[in-house]
Amino acid sequence: MACRDCLSGSLHEGTPVGREETVHGLPTYISEPPAGQDPKGIIVYIPDAFGWTFNNNRILADAYAKRTNSRVYLPEFMAGHHLPIGVAEDMDIVTGNGWMIGKILPMVHAIYCFIPFIYHNRHPLSKPRVYKFLSDLRAHESASLPVGVAGFCWGGKFVILLCSDAEKATGSNKSLVDCGFTAHPSGVVVPAEIDAVTLPLSIANGDVDVVMPLAQVQQAKAILEGKGKDRHEVVIVSGGKHGFAVRGEPTDEKAVEKGKQAEDQAVEWFTKWFEKYSQAS
Repeated sequence: MACRDCLSGSLHEGTPVGREETVHGLPTYISEPPAGQDPKGIIVYIPDAFGWTFNNNRILADAYAKRTNSRVYLPEFMAGHHLPIGVAEDMDIVTGNGWMIGKILPMVHAIYCFIPFIYHNRHPLSKPRVYKFLSDLRAHESASLPVGVAGFCWGGKFVILLCSDAEKATGSNKSLVDCGFTAHPSGVVVPAEIDAVTLPLSIANGDVDVVMPLAQVQQAKAILEGKGKDRHEVVIVSGGKHGFAVRGEPTDEKAVEKGKQAEDQAVEWFTKWFEKYSQAS
């Protein structure tokens, strides 16, 4: 996961419209469906390395809530150890034109921030936070609502693991989630973790992603769509770099289009599976 694109990106303008509360023991950003609309489902948003306070993540959570008529939870799964947005600014300097001597301090700062993030959010530590939140959600909130999970970069691996349905909610035999969407996931073991997927899963990944290279994406696409295109999909986004769904440059028209494409894909996926849940219940 320690790649340039994991640390790079742009801050998007806009004011989040949700609120902060403690939900199932974690500080959580909550975005509700439009006024007067009952939620059709719950989406748990597992963010990239910039975490639950990152403006881009909150704006995207708001878009999901509005467009899917769902309640969206964006919890603090990183125990305070997310990357500050200044790291992205550091990487702009490091990768841009200029004298090498001017890049030393930004590089040192980026490494200084990234190492604690990796240490405190390694899988054995972060998995219990994510899985407990979802288990508590199932036990206390989602008796009549489906649960979807959306994850990006760091959060994407969790989506794929959750869609393997290997662990159930505490005290029941119910899956922790009903469906999942991920864009440019990090750290995915291909083919093993893709082979294990059983729940509906949608993936968006660029063809120039250095974290999940095209050959792996194509392999994942063949495996998942071989299980059934009605339950799984993998969309390969031409020119999409790692992070394109969340951190694309807002002044770059093509980057904006790629981000919107991923948003549309997620919205259509959750709408489809929440509707199927409603029809079956």
